[in-house]
This record gives sequence, structure tokens and C-alpha cells, in this order.
Amino acid sequence: MTPQPVTAVLLTAQAARVITTELRTADHTIETGGILLGHHIRDTVTVRHAGTPGPAAVRTPTYFLRDLAHAQALADEAFTTDASVWIGEWHTHPTGPPAPSARDTATYRRLLGDAELGFHSIVALILAYRGGRWTESAWTCHGQCVTPVELTNSLVDKPL
Repeated sequence: MTPQPVTAVLLTAQAARVITTELRTADHTIETGGILLGHHIRDTVTVRHAGTPGPAAVRTPTYFLRDLAHAQALADEAFTTDASVWIGEWHTHPTGPPAPSARDTATYRRLLGDAELGFHSIVALILAYRGGRWTESAWTCHGQCVTPVELTNSLVDKPL
């Protein structure tokens, strides 16, 4: 059965901790991020685990590419722990708004089009650093549509 389109993203405290720790130590002038792992049930995605960029990640002011081996190790561990699967990505935008760029959208569509990956939708959590504080947004890509979705357990409500 194909899951319903995502309308809400629930970020667990464990996943939020990983992201906020990375944000505290990251260079705010270059992108950072990681994978999101969890479960898609009905119209809600629960993010149980979030990854860090990994030691071999590529990070520039306008581009982020996760360390694939690092991400795979986290995905294997999360699946063994609670059957979490890859549901999306999180990353920062040091020079733009917390919204998918054209490159982000193209990446999500490419992932959706890869039958081996088996994605029905991709969830993206994007954070931007402005005026000494983080802003965030959650997005889903389903088919050709990229739409904002409700994020429960906001990161910006937590001290960084």
C-alpha cells in the first residue's frame, strides 16, 4: 500500500538533539546537514534519527553532499534498532531562505525517480541562519510537487 502524501513531520527529541548539536558547532558560512531516518505512517513522518554530515562530506556556501559511508552506517544501525528507514534529508542554507533551492528540488526528484530507492516522498528539513538565530521549515516532495508541511517539535524553540 502506498503511503498518503505527507502533511506533517514529527521530530523526536533524539533527532532534534543531533541536529542542534551540529548547528552549535558548525561553520555558519557553509552548508551542513545529514540524513533523516524514521517512519511514514498515514500522512505523518516521524523522524526518529538524524545524521551528521560525516568526515568525508562536501560542504560549501551553496552545496552540501553527505558522506555516503557515514550515512549508510547510521541507516543500518537505525534499521536494526527500530526499523527506521531513510525518509529524507536536513541541511542548512547560509545564504538563502529555509526553502528548497532549484538544486535541492532537482535532487529530491532524482531520488524519487530512482526505483531502487523506493521513495514515495522525500522529507526535507531546511534551516537558515539570519540575524544570530536559526529559522526552519519542513518540506515534502511527492511526484512533481514540493510543498511545505507542518513541523512538530521545532528546533528553533530550543536553545542553540
